Amino acid sequence: MKKLTKKNLSELAKTMPVIEESLQMSYVGGGNGTSANPYTKVEFDSMLSNDNWNGGYVEGMGYVAPNTYIYGNSVYWGSVSQDYYTFPDYVTSLSSDGLNQMAESLAGAIPGMGSYTAYLSQELGDMSREIQSELLKKGYNGSSSFTIVRTYMGSSVKFSVYNANNGELITSKTINMFGFWQ
Repeated sequence: MKKLTKKNLSELAKTMPVIEESLQMSYVGGGNGTSANPYTKVEFDSMLSNDNWNGGYVEGMGYVAPNTYIYGNSVYWGSVSQDYYTFPDYVTSLSSDGLNQMAESLAGAIPGMGSYTAYLSQELGDMSREIQSELLKKGYNGSSSFTIVRTYMGSSVKFSVYNANNGELITSKTINMFGFWQ
């Protein structure tokens, strides 16, 4: 029977390779939410399910803001939804169908004002094009990625655009149920 002995790390390093902490975490999980060491999707799902999510980077998703419902696009007042886009995907996501759905949601808050849908859709389109223009002016291009967070606030919706690589807020716009935006 072989006798067990206690060795320090430097002695062990002579017989086995020592790997960096970030590489260790890639094998067993345990990211810390930074861009250099993002959480795994399993860690993210676990934290989200247990109401422990405080924001951070997630593998394959980029930066994910805190207090966000990731799965689906809820349009209930007071809810928050978030989508991850590359710049080309963001531009093509602004189809009239999506804008019409948002406009119908906003118009539904005003009894008897369903005819406002086309107007609201146009204003949402104008606001979205303004956001695109700001992104282009700030140097973002086809290789850029964004997290778009929509916060439904009673009679208005706030669109916040974050850089998916570093989590920084790039711009935000708010539109109300009358189609006024800023």
